[in-house]
Amino acid sequence: MVIRSRRNSAVVGVLALLMAGCMESGSKVHVVFIDYTQSASVFRHGNPEKVSELLKDLAGNMEPEDVLEVYPIHAYTESATPMLRLKGPQLQGDMRDRQRLKLWKESVVDKALSSIHDMEFGKDRTSSTNIYPVVRKMSRLSKAGYTVKAYLVCDMIQDFQGEDFSVLFGNPSAVDPVAVAGQRVSELGFQDLLRGVEIVVMIPGSPYGSRAYDQIRAKVNTFWDQFLSICGADVLIEDL
Repeated sequence: MVIRSRRNSAVVGVLALLMAGCMESGSKVHVVFIDYTQSASVFRHGNPEKVSELLKDLAGNMEPEDVLEVYPIHAYTESATPMLRLKGPQLQGDMRDRQRLKLWKESVVDKALSSIHDMEFGKDRTSSTNIYPVVRKMSRLSKAGYTVKAYLVCDMIQDFQGEDFSVLFGNPSAVDPVAVAGQRVSELGFQDLLRGVEIVVMIPGSPYGSRAYDQIRAKVNTFWDQFLSICGADVLIEDL
């Protein structure tokens, strides 16, 4: 299932203040958030290879001033530091650039990606999923005048501090995800917090499926499409 939401707004770049000294105006920031919680299937059923391909594709198309950062999604995402931070390859504009790019991918990118799959976090971090800190972190990366695109590799099933989407949207009684999204944005004060940020949500799947999640998937996707759009982002939701 793919949901698209596009708004006509100027694209605003994104960068954390701690990165500001390392960047040049006009560069791009690709920020990837990967779900490490126990409920997600990101690192099962062939999904790790898809995550690697995503990161390789992003890295392979970086300009020298561009930055790629990768963060974990878990209970404490808001205070997490990047698991990976890469700047684009330094090319010279001559015939040897193709070889330089190949060596950069092999010596820097491939080595860095291997660490992504080996990361482990304590059960206190991976027992629940909290997406709202991801929004706050993206908003802090959106104030320095750079171009940004964010990727969320996550099932997007919020389950933190009493808010459980499997309960909220699993109840047969009609709960309007659009209305709930508007209420949450208002409660959190997130209106236009992500103005100009481009977001791709990539839902990892399993060949076995999940009856419980399949029953709420449409409502969950509708919720996040509405929520992130109200936050000001351009949103695309698709399968990994």
